[in-house]
Amino acid sequence: MLDEEYEDAAHKLSNNDQNVYCLGSVAGHNVVIGCLPAGRIGTNSAAAVATQMQAAFKGIRFGLMVGIGRGVPSANADIRLGDVVVSQPQESFSGVVQYDFGRKTPNGLERFGSLNSPPQILLSAVGTVQANAMVRKSTLLDHLSSLECISTFQRRNAGPDLLFKAAYSHKHSDTCDQCSSESRESRPKRKSGAEVTVHYGTIVSGNQVMKDAAERDRVSAELGGVLCFEMEAAGLMNSFPCLVIRGISDYADTHKNYKWQAYAAGTAAAYAKELLSAIPAADVMNTSRAEEAMPRGNKRCSSPSSPNQAYNKRRKTGVSSSLESGFAEQQAIHLQEPSRMLLNNEQRKSLLDSLKFEQIDARQMTIKNAHARTCRWLLKSEQYLSWLDSSKVSEHHGFLWIKGKAGTGKSTLMKYALVNARKTMKDHIMLSFFFNARGEDIEKSTTGTYRSLLLQLLERRPALQTVFGSLGISLLNFSADHWWNIEALKTLLEQAIRSLGDSPVVCFIDALDECEEGQVRDMIQFFEHMGDLSVSNGICFQVCFSSRHYPYITIRNGLELVLEGQEGHSQDITNYVETELKIGKSKAAQQIRAELQEKASGIFIWVVLVVGMLNKELDCGYVHTLRRKLREIPSDLHELFRDILTRDTHKKAELVLCIQWILFAKQPLSPEQLYHAILSGVHPEEVVEWNPEEITKDVVKRFILNSSKGLAEATVSMEQKVQFIHESVRDFLLKENGLGKIWPEYENNFQGQSHD
Repeated sequence: MLDEEYEDAAHKLSNNDQNVYCLGSVAGHNVVIGCLPAGRIGTNSAAAVATQMQAAFKGIRFGLMVGIGRGVPSANADIRLGDVVVSQPQESFSGVVQYDFGRKTPNGLERFGSLNSPPQILLSAVGTVQANAMVRKSTLLDHLSSLECISTFQRRNAGPDLLFKAAYSHKHSDTCDQCSSESRESRPKRKSGAEVTVHYGTIVSGNQVMKDAAERDRVSAELGGVLCFEMEAAGLMNSFPCLVIRGISDYADTHKNYKWQAYAAGTAAAYAKELLSAIPAADVMNTSRAEEAMPRGNKRCSSPSSPNQAYNKRRKTGVSSSLESGFAEQQAIHLQEPSRMLLNNEQRKSLLDSLKFEQIDARQMTIKNAHARTCRWLLKSEQYLSWLDSSKVSEHHGFLWIKGKAGTGKSTLMKYALVNARKTMKDHIMLSFFFNARGEDIEKSTTGTYRSLLLQLLERRPALQTVFGSLGISLLNFSADHWWNIEALKTLLEQAIRSLGDSPVVCFIDALDECEEGQVRDMIQFFEHMGDLSVSNGICFQVCFSSRHYPYITIRNGLELVLEGQEGHSQDITNYVETELKIGKSKAAQQIRAELQEKASGIFIWVVLVVGMLNKELDCGYVHTLRRKLREIPSDLHELFRDILTRDTHKKAELVLCIQWILFAKQPLSPEQLYHAILSGVHPEEVVEWNPEEITKDVVKRFILNSSKGLAEATVSMEQKVQFIHESVRDFLLKENGLGKIWPEYENNFQGQSHD
């Protein structure tokens, strides 16, 4: 379940420490794993292991007790073998109760004393996991699938799941083959069809193995209903802040089942990984160390002396040396507080380079510069000026959100604002990211966002690269795509910005609607946290978002600027039409311009397309038909795309092929590649060897322009790629089923035919 194992780290720290440890990382958290000695079970063994672990790793925040348990099926809890049970506080108990600890009386055992509840950070994570399960976003089975390659952990090798009546005892044999089938409980298949169900409630712990179904049910009834029995948790709860996670391997009866133990251990481990993935690294850093969180009176075992002495004498090489810096004094079971490893320049450069990815700024580079006399109004708008006013941070927390319909020119406006800010705000650190729905997955993900922002910040302020030292990662076999996860990136970005003190950071993030909604929600939460720090801690951080209208994502504080209805935005369209529509300045021309602007409803891309269409009419000498032509053009953007694509059937085959290649090619094509791809499909006999003197870049450009009817273009970059002129074209063709509406014959298998 480790994302990375620190293989050359010391697994045993000193002769005084009887534990053997495995070190690694899960979901961006540093993890240390220790096991109970073989054959040594019970609460005392568990307490000894935990105490030595805390002494060896001073920075431990909390623990997870992960293993197998014995289930208690009931009418209220349909527990099956392989299910997971998690210790969650109930009305009467804290999540774990020691059932065999107390004073014997004539009326039975009088239990006394109480055990601590799991720490709040773990209970909050449990709530997150429960919420994810409700909306079918659980990742437990995904993590469990990583064990499928090991036969021991495969469910099919565990055998049948048999529950016998409480009064029926096992017949002496290694299996239940000789047990009466008539004594089995009849249980229907689960309606949910779930392979593994997670149950939350009370876990019973003690030093004796529970293997009597009648006694099992009696104790459960006495305690108000419990979920499972186990033998270690009671030794931990008052000396170690932790959560207990058990995979069910049998039913606490005489029918003990060893075959299910491996699979049950696997399901518990998979849940543990899902839980850790739900905990933000920043929250861990704000959590007290385990030894500080527990009252001194609760310590049951003395700590071994000098746990690191023998380890410190070892020869320090490679990752072991680096790990010592990160673990020796500030070690953590999940994520240590930011004690910095000492990385050399080469290591820092390696980590910095690992943040990079292809096309990291491709979208920003392909956005055309604002047309002359446009976008200037933004710099004087009330919302923008208020956002820049540091005295008003307590009101808006550094947030500005620019919203508008598809095609209104948000990205152009954002690029203009960014370029202007870089020129006029020299004392500010400018960061930016432009989501790209037409790019690779990382170009439209928040992982890509954080990697880009962090890279820009650390390149502009090299001294901040020391934050890498808080990672505690192995640089051997380091893989950026494997290791850089959301939580680690957020933690580093926050640490770096905090380290800047009062140096102001301004961030522009464009096209949030081109990223998956769940990722956007998480990112908004992170930036809200940063905004809170701007108010409470005095850091100078501002962020400007742009997106289509998001009626379902809101922020607690912030300013909103809606493009539709902005006088400056309307004037931008007026300026563009006056400059680009070549019809002179007559009264009739002014009427056409006015009608065009009114019909545009603020959609800039609509204006650009329609101006181009009208200019084409003018070039053909049809000045007398302009007003009629304008009235025939649909005012809706998607209807305009439909009109453009169906205006005539001239060269339909080229058009269809062009759209197929742009939509469904495995990767974006260069203009030359698309040229030959279309030609090979329409006129294969005319495909000739590439001759730059005959087939010039201008020839290719005009061919693509005509084949796509003006809806595709080559990017303005070193390595040109062909894309649609706007994301709304792709939306129309795919999301609005424009393909099926225009060409019904392709509706059912347009993509399949494209792949053929």
